[in-house]
Amino acid sequence: MWVRERDAVDYLGIAAVTLLAWIHFPYRFFVYTQLHYAAWWLQQWIDQSPTQVVGVSVIVVAVAGGALLAGIVRSASA
Repeated sequence: MWVRERDAVDYLGIAAVTLLAWIHFPYRFFVYTQLHYAAWWLQQWIDQSPTQVVGVSVIVVAVAGGALLAGIVRSASA
């Protein structure tokens, strides 16, 4: 299924609001702990292998840019 760009922005906004609402519910401490651990793990990964982080970042940006370009081309051809 193809998702239009404005739909993707709407979905991201809804997901962000849902996440913020979910954090305010009873499991807030658990979520905070998990996010804190994820941030710590990311910091350790960056400190230990910065070249790998740069490589992964380049790949992610390339894939996201390709998806954006494909969406623009597809919407222009429709």
